[in-house]
Amino acid sequence: MTPEDVRRLAATAHERWTELELVHRSDYLDVHATLRHGELDAVVLDDGRRIREHEAPSSSWDVRPLEPYATNYLWSAMLDPHELTAGVEIGDVRRSDLFGRPVVVFTARAVDGYDPVCSCCPLVFSEVSERLEHGDDWTPPPLGVLPTHVELALDLEVGIVVSKHERGGHHRRGWFTNELLRAV
Repeated sequence: MTPEDVRRLAATAHERWTELELVHRSDYLDVHATLRHGELDAVVLDDGRRIREHEAPSSSWDVRPLEPYATNYLWSAMLDPHELTAGVEIGDVRRSDLFGRPVVVFTARAVDGYDPVCSCCPLVFSEVSERLEHGDDWTPPPLGVLPTHVELALDLEVGIVVSKHERGGHHRRGWFTNELLRAV
C-alpha cells in the first residue's frame, strides 16, 4: 500500500460501514459501543453508565455531518478520518493485523493545510494542530515536548481508525484502540 492508498481509504470510510460494534479503549474512557450513522449507543466499561447520542454537535468542519461521539470530536474523526486526506505527510505504510482484522499502519505528520474535525482533538496532534487551536500568536513549547508524529492504523475493510499512538516528544495527549466486533 502507498500513502495515496491510505488517503483513499480514509476518504471513503464513511461509505464503507452502516453499523459497527466495537470496544474502544483509551487513556480516558473504555466503552463497548454500537454505532449506526448518526446514532451511538455505548456502555462505559468501568461503571456501566450508558451513553446514547444522536448526531454530533456542529463544528467548523463542513465536509459532511459528524458521527456522534462518546468522548469528543476525536471520536467523530476516528469514525470518518477524512482529515487524513490533505495536509498530512504519510509514511512507513505497512499491512498488519489488529485483533484479528487486517489493517494498514502508518505514520502521520501534520503540515500546512491540515484541517482536523476539531483542532482541540485532532487525529494528528502536533504543532500545526496547536497553532490552529490557539492562533498565530501561540508560542510553541520547547523542542521535544510535542509529538513528532502519530502512528495510526486503519481497518482495511471499513476504513475507520482502529489505533492511535503519539510518538516522540514528552507531551502525550492520548492513545486509543478499537476492537471491531462487528462491521456491516
